Amino acid sequence: MNRNPRLLGPDGRPLPRRLGAEAARPAAAGVRQAWTAETVAFGLTPDRLAAVLRAADAGESRDFLTLAEEIEERYAHYASVLGTRRRAVSGLEPAVEPASDADEDLRLAEAVREIVRRNDFAALLDDLLDGLGKGWAAVEILWNREGPAWTPDRFLWRDPRHFRWDREDGQTLRLLDDRSPDEGNPLEPFKWIVHRPRLKSGLPARGGLARIAAWAYLVSAYAITDWTAFVEVFGHPLRLGRYNAESARDEDIRTLVSALANLGTDAAAAIPDSMRIEFQDGARSGGGGGAVFQNLAAYMDRQVSKAVLGQTMTADDGSSRAQAEVHDRVRGDIRRADARQLAETLNRDLVRPFVELNWGRQERYPRLALPVPDPAGRAAFAAAVRDLVPLGLRLPAAAVRARLELPEPEEDAEVLGPPRPAPPPNGPGRPPRRNAEPPPALHREEDPDADPWRRSGPDLPKTGSATRPRSSPRASPRPAPPSGTSTPSMPPAIPSPEPSNRPPATPSPAAFTARGIGDADA
Repeated sequence: MNRNPRLLGPDGRPLPRRLGAEAARPAAAGVRQAWTAETVAFGLTPDRLAAVLRAADAGESRDFLTLAEEIEERYAHYASVLGTRRRAVSGLEPAVEPASDADEDLRLAEAVREIVRRNDFAALLDDLLDGLGKGWAAVEILWNREGPAWTPDRFLWRDPRHFRWDREDGQTLRLLDDRSPDEGNPLEPFKWIVHRPRLKSGLPARGGLARIAAWAYLVSAYAITDWTAFVEVFGHPLRLGRYNAESARDEDIRTLVSALANLGTDAAAAIPDSMRIEFQDGARSGGGGGAVFQNLAAYMDRQVSKAVLGQTMTADDGSSRAQAEVHDRVRGDIRRADARQLAETLNRDLVRPFVELNWGRQERYPRLALPVPDPAGRAAFAAAVRDLVPLGLRLPAAAVRARLELPEPEEDAEVLGPPRPAPPPNGPGRPPRRNAEPPPALHREEDPDADPWRRSGPDLPKTGSATRPRSSPRASPRPAPPSGTSTPSMPPAIPSPEPSNRPPATPSPAAFTARGIGDADA
């Protein structure tokens, strides 16, 4: 197979020989600056936020992306739940499933596993999951051709503000540069991993959890600002100064007012004996107004938890264990959806380009998956395989290992297998002997006086180790009566004995042995 075919892009044109160079390197000046002093969250008002979202709806997302970054830095609850959702997926153990059990498919799958085992692969997942908040994430691949094959050298996260969506279809991402600062240029094939979480249907520019969190951030910011002002007033005890209206002079009153003001910061003051200062509980003076701001901020936090995690039990207050388990299952559904979408992005933008760069186009490609652990599901799958395979169901061994998250054993590794069958007790190939050992009942000690058969045992002759009854000659048939004579009548039946309470006697061991030998001879 030709390992260096002429590579063509999706448009049929040859790929550029710049797969190892940076295509979106930031600069000190221009449209792709690494450092910027832009801010949107500072002094944000409802009117300003509405204008930012309207501009993003029209394709101008720079201010919205700046706000999304600032919200994650300023809003503690949003940063917490968004980080929880990211780490729930980036912490999964990747699995690579070959297209089939053919040698070529197994070799391709092993090559993809080498990429997955890299130390920077987990960081790649974290960078791609940045799209949960902003709506999309772009990572540039720098390919290395120094070895026998094309391999990813580095994965570089790029600022989403350096891109824009195509004005015509709204679905194609374009890279901005100084030559095209408004429209941007198409992304080079095999160079980019673009992850667009499908949180809702529609344009990617209108996606992202930051659009929901923006309003919660604004309301929480107002609530906390007012709450802080409330605490400044009613957090300290009310200082009340009293003076004698008849004898106090204006200078004395100014001294008292200055002392009251200094008590708020210095906690010390000097006043004449004719004056006094009283303290009253400031919380009571506030009338419990601080709870209004606290409840408003807590309400907005719960709404953010619902938007990001799909529930509130595991993030906020919690309740009974049963309710928490139900809510955790809802979060599990979101986790599986995020993992499936991220795996689709990696298969499209990383696995397939890697295979085509080195082995050309294939009919089937290895598939990377991010399986969510499900102990109950694995147990049910293992039970189904155990029951259906003996009935004739054929399953690829590689698919079963991937489903159970088991690695492929090395050639010289010690492996586990089914237990070997134990040899028969009489030696291999030899059928077991009938009556080789007496049954356990024959070794039971009994009272010989209670067994009439046991008492007759010594009268039987011995043959070897067993007692055999004597055989008697076959009796000759009785002659038929002469004709004309009547057949004698049968004797009268013997009446049955009266029932006795004595238990029936147990046959003796000798009788059991004799019966067994007779069956064997028959």
